[in-house]
Amino acid sequence: MTEERRPSGAPPPDGDPERAFFSDRTPDADPVAQQAAPPRRRRSPLLARSPAFALLALGACAWLLWDLAPDTAYFFSPAAAVDLGAPGAYHLERARPNRLVRIQGAGVAQVRASETRGGERRVLGLLGTNLVVDRPASGGATNVFEGRLLPRSRSAEYGPIVAALADRGFPAGDAWTVLRDGERPRARWSRPLLSLVLLVVASINVRALIRHVVE
Repeated sequence: MTEERRPSGAPPPDGDPERAFFSDRTPDADPVAQQAAPPRRRRSPLLARSPAFALLALGACAWLLWDLAPDTAYFFSPAAAVDLGAPGAYHLERARPNRLVRIQGAGVAQVRASETRGGERRVLGLLGTNLVVDRPASGGATNVFEGRLLPRSRSAEYGPIVAALADRGFPAGDAWTVLRDGERPRARWSRPLLSLVLLVVASINVRALIRHVVE
């Protein structure tokens, strides 16, 4: 008994399921070949932002970081006070802006000023120096002052106060400097923490701009 040959490509007999199974298999029907492609990775919403918004956010972060830079630098400055001397033996050449300093002396004139937060301050001109001492009005009488020597960018708001001191006999001239009594390094954590947050926000926007340029 001979097996009946069927032409190549002809469909298998209906009664032969095994042949039908194997004859229907093609390379395209391979389960490995039919595996779905991996899903496309979704972009983080933080990075999927317009370049204009990222540039605007970067500009705002840069300006705020520049404004906070003196306060942040003072936070990490040395905790040892620079001694500027006493009456008759002042060493004002040692004075460095944004550093903790100590000086002894007597006030030649004083005025009261109010803080934006509602507190009251006492500002006095130190006799024999160009230093203007800003201290809490509630503080007791003293002739030793220790605190932050403000940089020029933080001293501009004292202009009207210094003018009032000059009217009361304090010869400050144009080279006056403000000593903020009682302000010490490592006391105001809000400034470095805010600077850190701004750096994180700035880095996210820089990365978003780089991805936009690359893609």
